[in-house]
Amino acid sequence: MHKEWNPVAIIDIGSNAVRLVVYHDLARVPVQLHNERTICGLGKTLGTTGRLNPEGVIAARDSLARFSALIKAMKIKTVVAVATAAVREAKDGPAFVKMAKDEFDLHINVIEGEEEARLSALGVVANHGNIDGLIGDFGGGSLELIGVEKGKITSQTSLPLGALRIMALNGEKDQIAYINQHLDTVDLKKFKDQKFYILGGAWRTLARAHIFMEDYPITVLDNYRLETDTALKFTRFISAQKEASLEKMSGLAKRRVKDMPAAALVLKHVLEAARPKQLVFSGTGLREGMLYDQLASAKKQMDPLISGCREIGRQAGRFATEKEFLDLAKWLMPLFPGADAKDLKTVQAAALLSDVGWFEHEDHRPRHAYQRILNMPLYGLSHRGRAIIALGVYVRHRGYLRKLGRDMSQITEAAQKILTDKQRELAIQLGLGLRLAYILTGGALALLKHAELKVTPKYLHLTLTGRHAGISGDIIQGLLDDLAEKIRREAKITLKS
Repeated sequence: MHKEWNPVAIIDIGSNAVRLVVYHDLARVPVQLHNERTICGLGKTLGTTGRLNPEGVIAARDSLARFSALIKAMKIKTVVAVATAAVREAKDGPAFVKMAKDEFDLHINVIEGEEEARLSALGVVANHGNIDGLIGDFGGGSLELIGVEKGKITSQTSLPLGALRIMALNGEKDQIAYINQHLDTVDLKKFKDQKFYILGGAWRTLARAHIFMEDYPITVLDNYRLETDTALKFTRFISAQKEASLEKMSGLAKRRVKDMPAAALVLKHVLEAARPKQLVFSGTGLREGMLYDQLASAKKQMDPLISGCREIGRQAGRFATEKEFLDLAKWLMPLFPGADAKDLKTVQAAALLSDVGWFEHEDHRPRHAYQRILNMPLYGLSHRGRAIIALGVYVRHRGYLRKLGRDMSQITEAAQKILTDKQRELAIQLGLGLRLAYILTGGALALLKHAELKVTPKYLHLTLTGRHAGISGDIIQGLLDDLAEKIRREAKITLKS
């Protein structure tokens, strides 16, 4: 284990699944070191008996035994265990909590619905920033609906509309009546034309199915977006399907598709009631909210994307420090006149990630870096943002895309599909700037303080000063020519003693 890490283990005991997630540290952007879950169905019989599912209790106990052993083997000191709707509502919930304490020395915190909603909202805010709109967390036993303005909770409701409760009802007619009965108690019309942030295992499964069925080129679920009309059409289709057909068409395992029709039915009715502008699927929620809640105020204010990229840059870089990566971003900014704060953040993120892939064989560096960045667990990054940064770092390793032909198109297919022409040009320009900086310095980015880029109406001007003027050469002229052509300028190098 990395000597600087202080891992945190979270055990999440839900109505359907029991999960262990180990994070590398209590950080602004925690990285998962281990993640596993067991489908136990603790809340399967709750609606009919008021008690936990006996078979689920056995399965959950076995999982807790395994989790406890793993935590000890990993030598993790900080362990947080929570239970939600099923254990909270079941008559024998206290007995389950006592069993975990007596047998595994696990102290389970049974959280109330409002606290569950608050923590889930924090998990979304930690990732997506000070958002406005509606957050929906759909679990096995409950649906949490949380209104937010500028990242602050304005309303929260916990409804008994979990997948297991819906599946326990006889037939679609009863299911719809039950869903409407509870949704009618909430004013969702106020969220019309706002964004709807979605989390919860079953709803995320819907997103995975849609990604597969649409052959969408980025498989990262976080920040996957759907327009409301598209989502309504999809949920109507899924809610009418049988398990066997869903398994074939979705590319998912049988255990994942089991509750998809119920999840789709609830989502359809929420969308019809709220009519949001867009759905945004969040890869973070309750567990990440629990970690975020424990951070000091100063850490909470840190930008999530830059914080995550800083951590990766520190681990993946060779010669450069964090400051030198950020200085690289400043060095590149003359290439982007009129850049706004969002553009600056994209350049900073690309600079921090620019040495990813250096340890691969040189023939595989571009592909490796591109795929790694495209799939990194980063917060605060849209899919288009991912593609721009990934394509930029690909060019940093490989060179001018004009010269690569079909090979480039096949490797960078995702970027070709989801980026506009303007965004692709931005990524290539960014990548050529990064490539120039790395070839100029050999990766020792501190040398950039002796070089300056300047863009005038006619020239892309590179000035090299002092004894470091000798780092110029034909290869530098060639790279500067490529970059100048991209921004419709002439390349010019000036050496100053």
